[in-house]
Amino acid sequence: MCVGLRQKCRLKSIKRRNMTFKELLDSVRFKDVAPHIVKLYPDMEHSLGWYKIHFDMLRLMQPVFHEDANDKLCNITMKDWEDGTGLHLDAYPMEGDLWEHSLTKELVIAPDVTASNEELAACCLWHTSFYGFVEKHIVERFRTENLGMSVLDRWEDSLYYKVRAMRNFDEIRRSGGIIPTIKQLSPTKKAELVKQVNETIRYDRTPLNKTKRKKRFRTEFMGLYYERMTSISDFIVQAMPALNNGRNYMHIEQLCGLFNSELYCSEEIMSFAQNGEIGAKYLYDLLSSYDMIPKMDGIVVRLVMGTTSEVLTEDEKRLCNLLAEGRKYSDIIFDYDPAIGNQIVISYAMYNSHNPLV
Repeated sequence: MCVGLRQKCRLKSIKRRNMTFKELLDSVRFKDVAPHIVKLYPDMEHSLGWYKIHFDMLRLMQPVFHEDANDKLCNITMKDWEDGTGLHLDAYPMEGDLWEHSLTKELVIAPDVTASNEELAACCLWHTSFYGFVEKHIVERFRTENLGMSVLDRWEDSLYYKVRAMRNFDEIRRSGGIIPTIKQLSPTKKAELVKQVNETIRYDRTPLNKTKRKKRFRTEFMGLYYERMTSISDFIVQAMPALNNGRNYMHIEQLCGLFNSELYCSEEIMSFAQNGEIGAKYLYDLLSSYDMIPKMDGIVVRLVMGTTSEVLTEDEKRLCNLLAEGRKYSDIIFDYDPAIGNQIVISYAMYNSHNPLV
């Protein structure tokens, strides 16, 4: 009896050792993996919605082997934290590798690892999402967009965001939009940026004379200013082509009202619906389950669908209502991209303002 049990355990161990990362993901459900993400990495609790997207994205992705990638294998071991606070699951190498290649990696599990498949998946997902949950996050983090800048300039915030903002400003102006000047910033927003700059300089504690401090202040201020203007203008430029669509009532001048908002944030969320599931239902369920969108007075949503039907489906209506729920102001821009098929993409601009855009 005991011999037979040992043989079964040994066979199970061998099976797990031959499993690829793709096979691991296909063997588990995210709802069973999520508690282990929180347990292993408590500070990730508020990012579970993005982990769900990352998990589903990888499951839809086809594994592709790359000769120049980090490794063919991923070693699952128990490793001590750098500060010596105890052993934890580790998956190496996974961070920074091409996702499609990581899916091909065979998981080599150390003898002392007794983790379940759900725990292994949680560990691997933490590593594969280390630099970003989706491709857009990777592009933003490493600033890989081609702006004709040298590598050094690309990492200088005041230069990088200025180049991006100025490129967007040109497109917006050509379409009839108006870009406010720095002097036209609201007193509240200007005071907020000044406070951020002063805190940055104070924290650095580098000795500065009056001239150098003034120069440093302006550089830091302009970096923050152009970063904000880039975020807003990116959304406007992205939404502009759809404004000519007969289904939409917003104009470029109204969208430019986002520049005058007191608070602003934006994000793009794409569905990764599985097995014929509808993208609108996927996003509705996702946003209903996870707190992924900040609470602000107003929202402008660019809703990208794979079809051009004049009538919204029930799932699309529910999604639109969910996005507008609890807001003083809400506007939706409908867009179309046949390449996404049954998926849905939402790009939202959240803002606080005394006035609606429309």
